[in-house]
Amino acid sequence: MSQSTTPALAVDPADVDGVIQAVRFELYRENIYGALEILEAAHAARPEPRYAEQMARIRSWLGHLESREAYVAAQEEQYKGLRWKMGLKLLEKRLRMLSGKKTRKMIERRGRDPEFQELEREVEAVRPRRVLDAGSGEGGVAMALCARHPELSVDGVEVSFTNVKIARQLNRWPSVTFRQGLAEEVHEYFEAGRFDLAYSFAVLEHVRDVDATVAVHH
Repeated sequence: MSQSTTPALAVDPADVDGVIQAVRFELYRENIYGALEILEAAHAARPEPRYAEQMARIRSWLGHLESREAYVAAQEEQYKGLRWKMGLKLLEKRLRMLSGKKTRKMIERRGRDPEFQELEREVEAVRPRRVLDAGSGEGGVAMALCARHPELSVDGVEVSFTNVKIARQLNRWPSVTFRQGLAEEVHEYFEAGRFDLAYSFAVLEHVRDVDATVAVHH
């Protein structure tokens, strides 16, 4: 499963701060191509140095098509900046993580998401025991799945160590594990035939070879 790369927001190109905020929102959604489309459209309508700077930065991340190391480094830089900004909000976030409040809120939010509900229907149809979350992010989907289906065991694979660290801190289920890695390299981390079901949200648009990656997961 992969979300659309169509930008979710239309912003006046003259509103530079608004455009940049929309771009950051798409990046938070892991919609890199959507963020780039917003910038390209805004820059075409109103040439602006900040747009050009952001476009160059995002295009540099797409170097993963040729370099695994460049992709991993770019993703880590992105998520480290998004998740661990210093200040009062970071302190509040850590307290919510320790108390379990953030985990509960995350699971409730995921449960209402139409894509998650589609995944649940797939789980009910397939009746899997071992599940792969390819591109698990902060682990919300994997944890929500095990919270609602305790018979499952879920392994999450995520490119950003920052996200893996957060997911491990949020996790309250021994049946969920998280490790750093790329979706297209899952066959290197687990034995063949380990999983009965594999899913992915907002990840396939970033992999170097979608067909090969999907074949590996089968």
